[in-house]
Amino acid sequence: MPLSEHEQKLLDEIEQALYAEDPKFAASVRTARARSRVRRSAVLGAVGVVVGLALVLVGLVSQLIWASVVGFVLVVGACAFAVQAIRGRDRERTPDTPEAAATPDPKQTGGLRNRMEDRLRRRFDEN
Repeated sequence: MPLSEHEQKLLDEIEQALYAEDPKFAASVRTARARSRVRRSAVLGAVGVVVGLALVLVGLVSQLIWASVVGFVLVVGACAFAVQAIRGRDRERTPDTPEAAATPDPKQTGGLRNRMEDRLRRRFDEN
């Protein structure tokens, strides 16, 4: 049963208060939910691959081309679903709080090229 508008508003207020009071706890809860969602999606993808491969084999043995085609489509779809879930997990790791977004981690902002350029600049500044 979906929440009413008033209940949803109260829930949002409670959630915002939790984020304001204890951001570390809120972040740990958010990552725990994301992990369980990714785990569930990965298991579902693996089951889809196994069922798809079984359909392909049944189709080949019984010479039912349509069963093999459906199995192949199921394998491809299950793999795509699992990959999408894993990529979604990486997107959820980005900081949602304004403080964290305002101060990016220097290791994440630049790649190897930026670090090498910084080292080169420091060497020239020292000389």
